[in-house]
Amino acid sequence: MRRKPLNTASRSKLSKYAKPLANLAILLADAGSRLERRFWKKKLFAALAPMLESRSDTTLVQTLDHLYSTNYRAYDELAFAIENTVESPAIGDGSVDVLLLAAPILAWSTYNIPSGKIDESTVALFTELLHKNVLSDQAHLVLTNMLFSPDQLPESYTSAAELARQLGQAAVDKVMVRIDTENLPATQSFLSDVRYLIGAIAVPNGQPAFKWQVESHSNGVLLSKEEVLENWRVVGSQALQKIMPGCLLELMLPNGLYNACREAEKEARAYSVRASAAFLESALDVPPQKICASVGAFVDRGEIEEYRIGFSLEGTPDVVHGVVWPLIGEEYGNEPDPVYERDIESEPDNPVIRSKIEALLKEVGIRKITVLEERFPLEYCEDCGSPLYPNPEGELMHAELPEDSELPNTMQLH
Repeated sequence: MRRKPLNTASRSKLSKYAKPLANLAILLADAGSRLERRFWKKKLFAALAPMLESRSDTTLVQTLDHLYSTNYRAYDELAFAIENTVESPAIGDGSVDVLLLAAPILAWSTYNIPSGKIDESTVALFTELLHKNVLSDQAHLVLTNMLFSPDQLPESYTSAAELARQLGQAAVDKVMVRIDTENLPATQSFLSDVRYLIGAIAVPNGQPAFKWQVESHSNGVLLSKEEVLENWRVVGSQALQKIMPGCLLELMLPNGLYNACREAEKEARAYSVRASAAFLESALDVPPQKICASVGAFVDRGEIEEYRIGFSLEGTPDVVHGVVWPLIGEEYGNEPDPVYERDIESEPDNPVIRSKIEALLKEVGIRKITVLEERFPLEYCEDCGSPLYPNPEGELMHAELPEDSELPNTMQLH
């Protein structure tokens, strides 16, 4: 369940506000019984709520950074507690549970992938479809009038908490919410990306929120998450095509904001590789057997941060496209090494992730795969800021389509 902290470079002394928070997380991680865990968890959640309301992001981030380098079990406990407190704020007298919900959509298109404001009739349609296919009968859902890109999601814990309180109160009151889309950041254009429907659900205290928590009336068996997802994909994809024309879509299971975003980030990596192969085959009119893939591990501060895959054409050294495969959560490995000043070449590889990438490339028909032994620093183009990708010789290059290709070189992969 490990999560990467927001600022691992920070190693400053803990503030007077961060110390008690770190101590509570350590005590929770060291608890020896369910009874003791319940005691420390209640204390930790009680300490977090006022921090999120007072927008104390600095304290939260500093504490996470400190625990990441000193006690990774306590780090996980604190990260989990923060996310839970953000997603499920206390509303009213406590008789209703709320959850900040995200429904991720993987998409790829050679046109711009839509984001931004959606009309009220479309909001009503998606609300109805989610009620019928994903949520329990006891849950009341309020969706925003917005199709979010990753650039437009809340950047901090406190901004996410503020959104959760706003939407949670609306779900309790059963009123619509309209997001001011004018002040949101612009969406970057990628060939493959994620979009999110965001809302909040309210259920009576202790009641199930999702269909996979409810026994079927016919046979008393719980629906599986896979069955719920399949039903949502069938009805949701048809409705989404109307507001996302020209896109190939893959819907993911709606859930709490942080879990849904993490799962979307993981699945988006493989989705981007598949989109890359299909895109290059179409745009350059070449079969996948003529496409070469070079896989390299990229290191920052002593840890592998991501793999980058450079795509080139058979017989040429130029990189025509690239995909970044970031490591997420537990993929970073075990306890982090606090010593950053070490040789990049000595950083151990992640064979599980590397094998997964190789298998995926073979699945899409690419047979010429070079897995580079060298470890690369995180380098970007000085002019445009785009990642540099390896070619089969291990040279880092800017990804550019050939001049005679059908699409402009401004198209990026994500």
